[in-house]
Amino acid sequence: MAHPRTKDVTLLLLGMLAITLGYLLVEYLRGFSGARLFGATYAKAVTIYYYFLSLLQDRILAISFWCTIVLTLCFQYLFPAKPDQKIFSVSFAQDVVWFFYEMMLNALILVFYVEYLSSFYHQHFSKLTITSLSQSPGWVRFLLSLLLVDFLYWIQHYCNHKVPLLWRFHVLHHSQKEINFFTDFRYHVVEYLVRYTFLIIPFLILKLDPPVIIAYVIFSKCYSHFYHGNIRTNLGLLRYVLVTPQSHRVHHSLKPEHRDQNFGAIFSIWDFMLGTQCKTFTVYPETGIADATFPHEHKFGLKSLLLTPVSQLLYPFLVLIRADVSSPELAPTRIERPS
Repeated sequence: MAHPRTKDVTLLLLGMLAITLGYLLVEYLRGFSGARLFGATYAKAVTIYYYFLSLLQDRILAISFWCTIVLTLCFQYLFPAKPDQKIFSVSFAQDVVWFFYEMMLNALILVFYVEYLSSFYHQHFSKLTITSLSQSPGWVRFLLSLLLVDFLYWIQHYCNHKVPLLWRFHVLHHSQKEINFFTDFRYHVVEYLVRYTFLIIPFLILKLDPPVIIAYVIFSKCYSHFYHGNIRTNLGLLRYVLVTPQSHRVHHSLKPEHRDQNFGAIFSIWDFMLGTQCKTFTVYPETGIADATFPHEHKFGLKSLLLTPVSQLLYPFLVLIRADVSSPELAPTRIERPS
């Protein structure tokens, strides 16, 4: 069991978060009459719906999305990291369900959090905006912005592993025992809050060009789908620059000594520079988590596939309330590296 002080601090943080959210909600609702409240709620619902449709169209109708699927399936067939892994399994079906859940969760976060965060910044902190980057040549802005966005993603991913509270939510992504093309959609909603906080504020301060952000998002999504595939390749010399299916499989490894390594999203250079790159480039370990109490998917039934993600989303909160750290998966692994 957790130390009593750990449980007290956890409950205190959750209580403060609940009170803060409640206060913000009350303050938001105070200015509305019944009719205005209904109108505002309806407007938000419509906005969420169109955000969801936009995300769905950007993925299902995008040529890059389908090209990535075909490429990944071809590599999986020709060079499988785990030959006995079936393409269509319960794990794969569950990740397909997560594909739709993720878009809805993303739409909710974009409407209720990112828009508020951007508005709050422009109202109170717009003086922090740095415009000097806009004076640089276009190719310099693009390269610097691309590297900065990727490094910011590396930082938030690193924090998700090193901060015990954040790891309890990030563990959902690592729960997949058969990583595949759609595993990159298996994320907890709290992780989106963390990710957007890490990314949006620097975006606003540096006033990054929207085309750079869009280009990064499109490429990183397609590429991350590829390296989540069941593929046996380390891409040769490219592994020193790019994340590979082999290096990311190591990151998802069931072995504790692998988990605090290979945090990159696109570029592996940050891991090499900061000492978190696994230097073994030929291992293809089993993936998943060792927590036997985690609500893994087990059935092909539609009801099970639809409800299991809900259980997985609630699981970290139940763990926090219990403050039970008897499982090795409830806190990130600390690896002592030789000096």
